[in-house]
Amino acid sequence: MGLTKRHDSYYVEFVVLDDGKHLRLAPKGMGKLKRWKVGSRHRGYAKDQEAIIRTKLLAGQIVSPAFERAQAVTFREWADTYLGLEEVRKLTTYEDRKLKVSHLVDFFGDQQLASITPDDVAAYRNQRARYTRITCLNCGQSFGRAVCPACGWKRTDRPQAASMQTINHDHTALTRMLNVARSARFKLIHDNPAAHVEKPNPKNERDRIASVEEWERLKTAAASHLLRFLIIARDLGPRRGELLKLEWSDVDLRRREFTLRQTKNGETRIVPMTRDVYAVFLELWNQRRLDTNRVFLYKGKPWKNPRTAFAAACRRAGIRDLRLHDFRHTATTNLRRAGVDTMTAMKIVGHKSEQMHRRYNSIKPADLHKAAAMLEKYAANTVITPDVKRASGPSVSH
Repeated sequence: MGLTKRHDSYYVEFVVLDDGKHLRLAPKGMGKLKRWKVGSRHRGYAKDQEAIIRTKLLAGQIVSPAFERAQAVTFREWADTYLGLEEVRKLTTYEDRKLKVSHLVDFFGDQQLASITPDDVAAYRNQRARYTRITCLNCGQSFGRAVCPACGWKRTDRPQAASMQTINHDHTALTRMLNVARSARFKLIHDNPAAHVEKPNPKNERDRIASVEEWERLKTAAASHLLRFLIIARDLGPRRGELLKLEWSDVDLRRREFTLRQTKNGETRIVPMTRDVYAVFLELWNQRRLDTNRVFLYKGKPWKNPRTAFAAACRRAGIRDLRLHDFRHTATTNLRRAGVDTMTAMKIVGHKSEQMHRRYNSIKPADLHKAAAMLEKYAANTVITPDVKRASGPSVSH
């Protein structure tokens, strides 16, 4: 700490603490060395500069270099940087993450990254609850406000508000973006304002499973390519995306199992085949193509989304309020009813926590009555042996 003379100038050195916004003198044994170039080889001038810098450090008047960098970075620029990071691009949900970030860029745009506050995050949530994203009819830019930020075109529709869960997903994406900006790697912000805004519980838990009657109707109404997909979903509960990305290199018909690698939680899992699922894979194997390794095809190409086919099948079957994801609930519930232990069932369907597994496990009135019947059977078969000594009273010695 003090003055250092080099060939070009004197330098002033102090050990400082950086709180993300300002530099201050550090207590003994703490902080990092910071050096300032005086720009002169005159010692008297350098001593004056040393005193000035010390005074500013004591008053907290010197801005942190990290804060200065952040002041120059807009949210739009950081979004481009973030989406270009290798670890982000490797996400199995990368396309979905890009969509969420585009909503955020619509709102925060060219606002300085370091200037975003919890109030701004709350304002974004409120805006998403009012407007959905559309394409400007004047300039073609996609936006989610009442007025196009590019050309000022006013939308005339009455947009449907985004759901609470959708807004929470956007909020989570924002939190992750700002956590990376705050990390030691970038040090663009000192605090994460999104982490200080509450994400309300959307209370959107579903307790819907496909009943036996509905399943029989669906088997009649569904097209053959959809039915094969639904059989696997109903028996074993894989996620839609996991099945659609399945490749033949991960299907072992000899061992009657398949491996899901592109999963939501990033963990590979091996799923055993039931008899019906094995029959489905045999049919798919006979119809496979040599120009693609994907298992599920539609018109000779990898199937992108079964949602349209499923909606049509439900209409033909007269089934309402049933979603593809409800078959995940159905599989979890059937595994429990079949007596499969919780840990094994979690491995099959891909639940990492028992809390999530319980959420997908539907308990119906029939299950409760079955439990009562099992209890009655247990009580009827239990023999209670009386305590002979207590029944005959205390013994008397002579």
